[in-house]
Amino acid sequence: MFLEEEIEFPRKDDKLFIDDGPVIYKAWLHKSFQQFGTYATSYGYAAKYLIDSIVLREEQDGKDFLVYPIVFLIRHYVELRLKELIQGLNYCNSQNYGFPSHHRIDNMWGEFKRQYREIGEKDDDDEFKAMDQIIKELSGSDPISMHFRYPVDKAGNLTQIHDYICIKNLRSTFKRLSMLLDGLSDQIDHYKDITRSLMDDA
Repeated sequence: MFLEEEIEFPRKDDKLFIDDGPVIYKAWLHKSFQQFGTYATSYGYAAKYLIDSIVLREEQDGKDFLVYPIVFLIRHYVELRLKELIQGLNYCNSQNYGFPSHHRIDNMWGEFKRQYREIGEKDDDDEFKAMDQIIKELSGSDPISMHFRYPVDKAGNLTQIHDYICIKNLRSTFKRLSMLLDGLSDQIDHYKDITRSLMDDA
């Protein structure tokens, strides 16, 4: 529900997307931002903002509705970040920008770790083992990013398997997993820069 309570219906001159108006309300969709990493950051930011509206600002009334977009945003952040990481490793290993076209984050995590090992990095630290469990849990709750977007699957079966989700716990766990994935993003970006330098010098 919007904060404004007056009843209004669509007008004939309404448009959702206009590019003028006060600068303070204009969001910049710069074309250089249209990359997996920037999109992942955007969805992660939105998830954190919604979670904080419940946990930190104690706006409790909407939590039963907000939980669906929150979990979708978290899952989509993870998917986009993994696609970014795999794309970056593909560039480092074979100078192509290929990325997975599917939505299976469990498979993407496995592919990332395989390529990560190939460049000489370790994937058996405690934080990676913890991430294994988180990815398994998230993938099990929403295998192909449908369960928090639609109430039923294509066969008409109910998608939701949870009864309750603790938003406070969700916040702390997401904070830690995004710390790892964002750090890996910075690391792979650094390796991409090194690869470009080597290619330029070749």
